Amino acid sequence: MYHPFKRSKRSRETTDSLSYRARSLSPRLKQRYRSPTHPSLPSNFLQFVGLIVAIIIFGSLYISLSKSVSRRTGTSPTPQNTTDFGIGPTRVRSPSPKIIDRTVLHVLHDIHEPNDHHDLSPSTVTRPHLKWPPIVTRIPEPKDVSELEHTIVHVSSILSASAADAVQFDESVCGSFPCRFLLPLRVAEQEPKAHLHFHQLAILASRLNRTLVLPNVGNNRMGACSKWPFDLYYDVDLLRSALPAINALPFTVFDNWSETRSILPTSRTISFSVSKSGERDLLSDDHFTLDHGLADHKVASCLNSKFPRLYQSSSILSFKFYRNNPIKPSTSQRLIQILSEAVDSVEYFSDELAALPRSDVLAIEWDLRHPIFPEPNIDLQYSHALVELAERLASFTGSYLAVHWQLERVPVENLAWCAASLVSTLRSVLGDDDSGPQLVWFATDYHTFSEQPIGVKTKSARSGTFRVVTPEHEEAMNILQDAFQTGGDLEGYAMTELPSQIKRLRMFEGNVQFEEEILEDSGVSGILDKLVAMQSQVFVSGSKACSKTSSSSKQIVEFRESVMRDKEIALDIRNVVELFGEW
Repeated sequence: MYHPFKRSKRSRETTDSLSYRARSLSPRLKQRYRSPTHPSLPSNFLQFVGLIVAIIIFGSLYISLSKSVSRRTGTSPTPQNTTDFGIGPTRVRSPSPKIIDRTVLHVLHDIHEPNDHHDLSPSTVTRPHLKWPPIVTRIPEPKDVSELEHTIVHVSSILSASAADAVQFDESVCGSFPCRFLLPLRVAEQEPKAHLHFHQLAILASRLNRTLVLPNVGNNRMGACSKWPFDLYYDVDLLRSALPAINALPFTVFDNWSETRSILPTSRTISFSVSKSGERDLLSDDHFTLDHGLADHKVASCLNSKFPRLYQSSSILSFKFYRNNPIKPSTSQRLIQILSEAVDSVEYFSDELAALPRSDVLAIEWDLRHPIFPEPNIDLQYSHALVELAERLASFTGSYLAVHWQLERVPVENLAWCAASLVSTLRSVLGDDDSGPQLVWFATDYHTFSEQPIGVKTKSARSGTFRVVTPEHEEAMNILQDAFQTGGDLEGYAMTELPSQIKRLRMFEGNVQFEEEILEDSGVSGILDKLVAMQSQVFVSGSKACSKTSSSSKQIVEFRESVMRDKEIALDIRNVVELFGEW
């Protein structure tokens, strides 16, 4: 560390040696080496005069040598920005630069330019003994500016080409520029209610003059981030004929558009849900509230993973509808007005709302339970491939009775009694007709039991929402299975399920058109179970006390009623429905 009072080792040694020397001298020598306290004036004056004379001599020699060198080399010893007045260089202030117009330079250039229009070389100008600084014969053109202008023109041409490509590309995809899409990001309710909400989304797209993207499907649900294409569940051709006024595109076309469009597309996320606050404010004419916040992490990650080039806002607009309030036509009109144009009365979130019509894509989260548009809903027809497979399964199985039992949300204290009631109902129905079916097709949202090659039964999930399995559920299933064993109430009859019948169908008839992964999808298995139950000779379902109120059961009953009325349909149907679990 530096300290002002510390000395280096060398300085200490030097000082110490001098002190030793001083101490070791004799008094006579000390007197010899001691400097005079008052030097004499004549001696100092002579030394000063000698120094001045030496400086003058050396200065004269230096000037003579410099002039000699300059004559030989042609260089000037006068420094830059100096003027020589004959007695040596004297530095003066440089004059301020003069500003002239470039036209003056062009005139001077024309006067001094040789006939061959080549640049003047330094040798053509008489500058005796001067080679530096170089002579300026022409002011160069501002190449940097021209290059910048060229770059701007080039970039503009690229942007113009990109815009032209985007116009042509959009017109080839959706028939106009720019494309405006409505993308169902997520539909909360499961199949079959999901297709009812899909119709509401189709109406919303039509009202906003946007092209509807057919969402993916998977595990009984619809959404952009599901695994399978829309036509795995539903018949797209029948959809187009049922909704001719709605422009719809397959998900793969939209995905390709977002990946290859020359101009990056933009998107906004909108949420429709039920308000948790209960009844609406009586002072408000609207049946919904509008909120604004950050997008859910799952929603953002879904869009980022599926559509990396789709620019999305970090915010989300939320429309929350009040419970138990019927939606009036004025409410839906108000909603469309807010989404399609700037509404003066909506002062909050004005910037966000103003950006909606300009967004290329509106990604919709749909978590409603009731329709908001008064138009009658349509029923989506299931895909031709699933209908054909269900017909093959029904024909291969022969005469059978179908049971549809939804255990989810059934009070667990009722399950054992409901299972016993189902066994009693089956014994009664099957015993009444000796020529009736001998096989029971069991369709449920509970975990199915699949036969493995070694005879071990393993559970497989059938519902995305039925996750909590209690001992009471296990007991109810054991009561039903034991009834088909030796000594049981249903001895002599057999019970089967969809996985077992598909396995047998493969063994006897070969290909079943679908990969195993698709057949394990809970949505695919649920649709097949429903289609097979529609064609059964006898159909049994649970009462409200023993079974969840199911849209699937309702679809089965409505189909069987239509078959019973229309005698032209060639199906051997002997009843509409028999309920078990009635008190």
